[in-house]
Amino acid sequence: MTKYRVKIDGRVYEVEVELLTPSEQQAKPQAHSSSEQKPSGTEVKAPLAGTILSVKAKVGDKVQAGDVLLTLEALKLENEITAPVAGTVVQIVQTGVSVEAEHVLAIIQ
Repeated sequence: MTKYRVKIDGRVYEVEVELLTPSEQQAKPQAHSSSEQKPSGTEVKAPLAGTILSVKAKVGDKVQAGDVLLTLEALKLENEITAPVAGTVVQIVQTGVSVEAEHVLAIIQ
């Protein structure tokens, strides 16, 4: 084993690294449990980087296509983000969160 010192975000960690045998390198990593998987459905993405001003829908709400889900402030303008499809909201961002363009704001099943 070889020891290394790693610096991540200003914090220093000491780690030990072990060289894998060829058979260990062939082993497949374990799959994540279903509780760690992202919900499936239609993703609603941010068109621009900005801040979430208000959230009108919550997880479990049934929405129709065109319903307002949240308000995103971007470039000093308030943009209403609407549901692209009808369904149930299974994930949605919180008020005050800063997002980048293409960030998933909500998922509708």
